[in-house]
Amino acid sequence: MTTHSSDPRALLRDRLREALGTSTRAGAPVAPRPQAAPAIRFTRPAADGQDEKRLGVAAHLPGFWQDTPVGRVFVVERRFELEHEHGALPLGRTLDVAPALLARLGRDAALAAVDLRRVAFLDTETTGLAGGTGTVAFLIGMGHFLDGHFRLRQYFLEDLDQEEAMIRALTDYLADFDGVVTFNGKTFDMPLLQTRIAMTRNRRGLGNLAHLDLLHPARRLYRDRIPSCRLQELERQYLGLTRVEDIPGWEIPSVYFRYVRTRRFRALLPVFEHNALDILSLVTLAAHLAAVWRGDALRDAGDYLALGRACEHDGTHDEALEHYHAALGCDDLRPVERQECERRLSLLFKRLGRQDDALTLWMRVANRRENRELYPLLEIAKHHERATKDFAAARAACERALALLDVYHARMGYARVNADREAIMQRIARIDLRIVREQEKAAKPKRKAKPVAAQEGE
Repeated sequence: MTTHSSDPRALLRDRLREALGTSTRAGAPVAPRPQAAPAIRFTRPAADGQDEKRLGVAAHLPGFWQDTPVGRVFVVERRFELEHEHGALPLGRTLDVAPALLARLGRDAALAAVDLRRVAFLDTETTGLAGGTGTVAFLIGMGHFLDGHFRLRQYFLEDLDQEEAMIRALTDYLADFDGVVTFNGKTFDMPLLQTRIAMTRNRRGLGNLAHLDLLHPARRLYRDRIPSCRLQELERQYLGLTRVEDIPGWEIPSVYFRYVRTRRFRALLPVFEHNALDILSLVTLAAHLAAVWRGDALRDAGDYLALGRACEHDGTHDEALEHYHAALGCDDLRPVERQECERRLSLLFKRLGRQDDALTLWMRVANRRENRELYPLLEIAKHHERATKDFAAARAACERALALLDVYHARMGYARVNADREAIMQRIARIDLRIVREQEKAAKPKRKAKPVAAQEGE
């Protein structure tokens, strides 16, 4: 029998796990301490400069040449144990994520039918950052779970005329997968690969793969609380990982073109490490985001508010209500977060038909001494105008809103002051008209009812 804690936030986590059918295993630790990313080094140095030019990639990296009907391509391959910790999480933690939760993260019902062992974690390094037909993916990294470990493969374009062979090898390999996980892949990686597939006259596409782009759930949770939602920023803030001497992404195309000119491969080694770290971070970021969604890795009020916002957008209103209530119960909720949380919660009450709950919250916010928000007063006015027909109360709420607008908002120089004032005045005019009509109706003499006998005579 499952027992629940008396802590409301613990109770919320238990309910989420039960709703999603997920394990009760703990997710990411609270506030993970950042640590340096373990270097993914390759120990097969060339004997001298001549060998480096002659042997190229094979002189430095563990892997093999893969033959295809249209040529051959070099594939770097490494394996990691499931217990390998990438930041605060082991790679194997991702296997605990339920498919239903993947679908929630990606807002794609097709992901609910995908086995994580048939999902490829994919990232590309390209000759440009703008995309388009002139941009080529010279390094395509792909990782997946296999036989109790995590296999990482990197398809490398040693010569530009090998692209058709690289694309053929990649599409042949991806044919055995049902889904793909990327970071910003919906905007960049996947359209780029589809373009290269078409330009190399490869008949296979990637359209049948269910796609989870982790950038989007990460933005839904963290866009308002960290400087940016770049992968490396998420690593530092939430995965407990800091890269040391990592090559900047903008520098990677020039490093590859230098290799094409000089055939000296050593300068490309940091690019392979950068790509490998990206893929491993995709794995642990998926585990972290899933842990947040099921309530295991919620750390502060901002997490509850962000998750409530995401659940509301997804249409899971009961979960959204619980997260908003949990956020309002946190001591670390910032004033600006409290304002947003109360506004969202009250308007969600309104949409769900819980008018009394909405009105109670609007009254509480409007009567707060430091309140500077117009919406609770306007919502109170709408409620009395439409629901209770208390036009005097509706007009009083509008007058309070108008006073707040003229005294505070105008002084702060808000751009919408004139538009808001005009809207409030129009509402007051409409309410006044309804008051006059009600007064006229009350003053109009009522017609006397005819005697019953007279009605029967007619």
